[in-house]
Amino acid sequence: MVKSRAGTSSGSLSVDELLKKCFEEPLDSLESLFDQGRKIADDRFEKALHCYVPGMVHYNTPYFRSTPQCFPSISVTGTECRLNCKHCRGKLLERMTAATTPQALYEACIEIKQSGATGCLISGGSLTDGSVPLMDFIPEIKRAKQELGLKVVVHTGIVYPEIAEALADTGIDAAMFDIIGANETARQVYHLECDISAFDESISLLEEKKIPVVPHIIVGLHYGQLKGEKEALAMLSRHRAAAVVIVAFMPLEGTPMHGTEPSSPEDITRVTLATRLLMPETPLLLGCARPAGMHKIETDIWSIKAGVDGIAFPSEDACEFAEDLGLDIRFHQECCCLLWQEAS
Repeated sequence: MVKSRAGTSSGSLSVDELLKKCFEEPLDSLESLFDQGRKIADDRFEKALHCYVPGMVHYNTPYFRSTPQCFPSISVTGTECRLNCKHCRGKLLERMTAATTPQALYEACIEIKQSGATGCLISGGSLTDGSVPLMDFIPEIKRAKQELGLKVVVHTGIVYPEIAEALADTGIDAAMFDIIGANETARQVYHLECDISAFDESISLLEEKKIPVVPHIIVGLHYGQLKGEKEALAMLSRHRAAAVVIVAFMPLEGTPMHGTEPSSPEDITRVTLATRLLMPETPLLLGCARPAGMHKIETDIWSIKAGVDGIAFPSEDACEFAEDLGLDIRFHQECCCLLWQEAS
C-alpha cells in the first residue's frame, strides 16, 4: 500500500484509492475529478494550453505551421539498438539524424545552430542493460549546450551512476526516459533483465544531480493492455519530476506488435487524469507518440478535459475545443518536455 497522499482537493484519498477510482470507475462518473484536473492546469498556466511542434513531423493547420527540422532528433547509435524491443525494433531511430561518432554529433549540432533551430534531442538505441551509450559523447553534449547555446534534451534510457555524474556537468535542459511499472512488460516487450526498481533508481540518480528529469509513461505498452501504469504512477508520485509526458503505444509496421490493438482513448485518459491529480505541481503533457486519426482527436480532447498543460502536435479539433474552453493556445517549436521551463 502506498502511503503518500494525492495533492489536490481529492487529497483525502490515498494514492491507491485515487488510482482505483481513475482506473476502474466509468469516466462519466468522474466529472468532479475532471473538473479538478482542468482547474489545476488553468490555475498553473493561467488558462493557457502549450502546444509543441518540434519539426520532426510537418505540422500545418490554421493554428500553426511548423518550420522543418526546427528541433531535430539525433541518434548516437544510428539505427542500431541492442534491446530490439518488440514495439519498436529500431523503427523510431530511422526518423533521426545519425551521428555515431563524437565529431559527427558536434558537427550535427553546428548545423542545427546555423539553421536557426533552438536545440535538439540527443537519443539512440539501447544497450542490453537498457542504457543509451552516451559516455563517449558527453564532451560534445556539453559543447552543444554551453558553447553553441542550444537547448539540449537527452534520452538516457535507464540511468546508472556514472552517466548521471557525467551529465550533471553538461547543463542539459532535460533527461527523459520511459517508465515501466510491470516486470513482465520490461522483460517481454523491452527484453530487459532488470526489474522495475531500475526506473525508480534512475529518477533518483538524476534528481540527486539536479538534472531536470521528464519521465514518459507509454500507455498500453503491454500489448495494448493497461498493465503497470498504476505502479508507474505510484512510483512517480514519490519523486519531483520536472514534467511528466503521457504517450501511447503505437503499432509500428515491421515490428512483432504491428497487429496489436492500442489502448483506447478512454484508457489513455484514465492514466492522464490520475497523473494530473497525483502530481498537481508537475507540468503534464500529452506527447507526440499516439495513434492517429479519430483516435488522436478523441485522446486530445479527453486529455484537455483531464487537465494537461500541453500537447505535442495537437489535432485541429483539439485546438478548437481548447478555444471553446477559453484557453490561450501557445505554440512552441521545441520538444514538449521543456514545458517545465515555462513553469519555472
